[in-house]
Amino acid sequence: MSDFFNVDLFLKFAIALAALLNPLLGVPVFLKMTNGYPPAEKRKVAHVVGVTIFVACIVILLIGEEILAFFGISIPGFQITGGVVIFGLGLSLIQSDDSEPASDQAAPAEDRPRRNIAVVPMAIPIMLGPGAITTIIVFTQLMNDTSELVTMVPVVLLISVMVWLGLLFADVISRTLGDTVINIVTRIMGLILAAVAVEMLVAGVVAFAKLHFPALVAGG
Repeated sequence: MSDFFNVDLFLKFAIALAALLNPLLGVPVFLKMTNGYPPAEKRKVAHVVGVTIFVACIVILLIGEEILAFFGISIPGFQITGGVVIFGLGLSLIQSDDSEPASDQAAPAEDRPRRNIAVVPMAIPIMLGPGAITTIIVFTQLMNDTSELVTMVPVVLLISVMVWLGLLFADVISRTLGDTVINIVTRIMGLILAAVAVEMLVAGVVAFAKLHFPALVAGG
């Protein structure tokens, strides 16, 4: 069973992706961008965002290796770079300003074409940004075979559904939890994300050293 299902890899992938695609982070952005939208239009945007995130994640899972090969990027090199990028994102979540949440960076809905906000920029890159894309590609490279890749699909599906539900009930969540709770969750997710990034970075450095300086590693 352990050969088919890598529990450690599965959990790390789930935690990292959940932290990056945390629905609570998208709620204030969604509410600001859909300000003034009729309820039916808000629901439609939430549906499209959920589907877009799922499809995009699956595509990245399937061709992540080809993307790296096309650009001639080594797995350790991408792990190191990805670890740095994801750590930076985690740190930004930890240090986020209570008085100016991420939603304040988005323009009001009136300034954006309604038909365009679901896929771009709400789904990509606001929810599924560079950090999430990097995480998926890095974990794709850590998978040993197709069976491990298959185990990641339920994670992507579950998190996509969570994002969809979070946006679908964004008004209720915002009223119920309030800014304070959302800010606390944001910081906790940032801390978890930073920890995962450190492990990713260390693994990349070790792999890079083994690849380019085998004698030095063996001697140590």
